[in-house]
Amino acid sequence: MKKRIKRDKEIKISLTQEEMERIEKIAQKIGITKSRLARNLVLAGLEDAELLNKLGLFDAVKMIEKIREKALGTKDLKLAD
Repeated sequence: MKKRIKRDKEIKISLTQEEMERIEKIAQKIGITKSRLARNLVLAGLEDAELLNKLGLFDAVKMIEKIREKALGTKDLKLAD
């Protein structure tokens, strides 16, 4: 029998209406809840971030983000200094 993992920690995020609609559309299409989709997306992003860190590429990502911010005036991705 598969052991059930206790998931009792929460994180609050705020989304735009458009972002929520995108999540709803994908969750509905693949037949999972919005919460499960969001959790899967966070875990996938976390794995990517851990790999970048392991490879020593965080500094490169931060530099690219700073260049993007200056060029496009956006602040979508913020990595801790």
